[in-house]
Amino acid sequence: MKKKLLFIESNTSGTGMLALEKSKKLGYYPVMITNNPKRYLGLEKIDCQVIECNTNSLVELKNCIEYKFKIDEISGIMTTSEFYIVTVAELTKYFGLPCNSPESMKICRNKAKTRIRLEEVQVRQPKFIIVNSVEDIKSEKMDIVGLPCVVKPVDDSGSNNVCLCETIEQVKKQSKKILREELNVREQEKEHAVLIEEYLDFPEYSVEMFTSQNKTYCIGITEKKLIGYPYFVEYQHIFNADLSENIKKEIELTVRKALKAVGITFGATHTEIKLTPKGCAIVEINARLAGGMIPQLIKYVTGIDMLQNQIKIAVGQVPELNIVYTGYSGIQFLTANEEGIFKGVNGIEEVKEMDGTKEVKITYLVDKPIKRPKNAYHRLGYFIVTAKTYEQTQLRLENVKNRLRIIVSN
Repeated sequence: MKKKLLFIESNTSGTGMLALEKSKKLGYYPVMITNNPKRYLGLEKIDCQVIECNTNSLVELKNCIEYKFKIDEISGIMTTSEFYIVTVAELTKYFGLPCNSPESMKICRNKAKTRIRLEEVQVRQPKFIIVNSVEDIKSEKMDIVGLPCVVKPVDDSGSNNVCLCETIEQVKKQSKKILREELNVREQEKEHAVLIEEYLDFPEYSVEMFTSQNKTYCIGITEKKLIGYPYFVEYQHIFNADLSENIKKEIELTVRKALKAVGITFGATHTEIKLTPKGCAIVEINARLAGGMIPQLIKYVTGIDMLQNQIKIAVGQVPELNIVYTGYSGIQFLTANEEGIFKGVNGIEEVKEMDGTKEVKITYLVDKPIKRPKNAYHRLGYFIVTAKTYEQTQLRLENVKNRLRIIVSN
């Protein structure tokens, strides 16, 4: 009998379904435990066991797993969803399987706790305050972070409700909006807190790392570009970032110090940073694989399968991380410039034939209303290109973008 690998929910970008397939190729039988199988496009086509359970209840999950399986037939428990990293840490600790500690995952999952921990060890980051009510937002507190500033939930994902505010009135309005929401998109209770941060208007990057058997590997650095002001929507990534070796070394050392501070001992991390005149500053630490198809960009450039290695780590195997860069890869997301009804995209077949184009995919449903992007959930699709140089990668991204036209009806 094949050993089983349990997945507690998944992301909805497609990586989660791919993880189920990859676990089969590695010799494990995948089991998806979810409170809503219909959430996952294509799940019904995959040869895996699907169990419905209240995944927002740790007690019910423990009872479900103990009832359905013998513990010695379970090789690992993992998730590709940001919302369940604490749950997986609690389950793996309970069942004696490899993972990060629940305490570490709680720090990473809560951006306010991350800020406090990094402040304790003096890792560079934005100045910040944490508030639990609109009444907490006072001029003397706001003097710490200054204006404009970034207002965000402490425990959401996909840049949801992250907003740049120019005035104290805007800060209060955005904070009120965040505090009013009691549940996230997975119907989990949200922390009743808001993080207000200094706005660092500098280039943004993310650092992709793996930690296994007391060693942390830096896979590379991704350049990130944003649109959607005053919101923060990632619309373009290029891997590996075009930076000097000295700057790359400084970024890597800062991130390693941050990961050690929050207690990362296991698995993939995706750490977002700003490159300021004073040095690398930590924006946030995600104790999971990068989203935004960054693992696919890495695979095109290095041959390293990030998702497969994350699965290997989850079942106690040693990852294969021989890092050799063969060029550059870039992704650009399609977003709407106007509101209306999405009718599709013209030019797809043409750009598929262009030099360097690797993927073109529409992820949004036709005839569904669209709006100008405020978070990652408003992206309509993406295209990926590769090239030998950074400059050529940029040019190919621009050329493909210019040949695609989003069709919108009013």
